[in-house]
Amino acid sequence: MALEKPPLATVEPGRPITAQGWNAIVDALSALYDAVLAFGSGSVAVSVQADGAVVDGAEVVAEPVGEGLPVEGLPIFGTRSTYLVTGVTDGAWRIHVSAPGFASQVLDVTLPMSSPVTVNLARAGVVVPDLFGLPLTSALAAMRATGLEADLLLDAMGDEISRSQVPAEYQNQPILAQLPAARAIVDAATTRLRLVVAAAIRDEPIVTVPSLVGLTQVEASRALEKIGLRLGKITVRS
Repeated sequence: MALEKPPLATVEPGRPITAQGWNAIVDALSALYDAVLAFGSGSVAVSVQADGAVVDGAEVVAEPVGEGLPVEGLPIFGTRSTYLVTGVTDGAWRIHVSAPGFASQVLDVTLPMSSPVTVNLARAGVVVPDLFGLPLTSALAAMRATGLEADLLLDAMGDEISRSQVPAEYQNQPILAQLPAARAIVDAATTRLRLVVAAAIRDEPIVTVPSLVGLTQVEASRALEKIGLRLGKITVRS
């Protein structure tokens, strides 16, 4: 109930208080008691779950059916696995539950209740799989199994990797990072993942550079070409 301040009379020292003034004080105290009692001293526990697991980070609000103000529940803390709504009164209440990545739920209950109120949330998207350490081809397969597609593939050096035809040297390279993060709930129709893959190791042929001392420039160039090398910048000194 709303608490309204009644008209209060003031008196002077030695002047007796009138019956009207005394009644105003009594009415004000009575209204104050009613307002305080309307806050309620009860509580209700709300268990928020999805697929049998506790959902952390949910918002739980209890709203009285009729007159009264909504009460926000306390979040999960310590070893507690339920949300706690305190300051409720006996009677009909409507509990609103929402959480990122889930469809909101509304449940009507009658208090008091000895057992927790259980609310099962439905996911509003798909769960991003944990791809860290998986070979690139396995990671792409795991994504497609959930309806997700890679938007960008980069190696650890910042080079872009083809998504349509993954080069052979990258197919078994492990995933180092992903965005969005693992276990995030996303819309498969609009969300694209970005993956960072370990840089591919390329085997480069090794040759032994022959001695070019005493050779002319032409002779040195021919000697290098025979082993797959070529002259670079040439500096002439007298």
